[in-house]
Amino acid sequence: EQIFEHVWEYDFGGESNIIEVYVRYLRTKLETNDKPRLIQTVRGVGYALREG
Repeated sequence: EQIFEHVWEYDFGGESNIIEVYVRYLRTKLETNDKPRLIQTVRGVGYALREG
């Protein structure tokens, strides 16, 4: 919800997986199989960037 409001200035009242879709796109562009995940999912909180 905070990502909708701060990034897209979008007040969304329902559920959407648009954030998960964009995070997946970012992961495919930034991460390879031989490196650990840079974008970590923190369940119940959101996402965290980790040093690669």
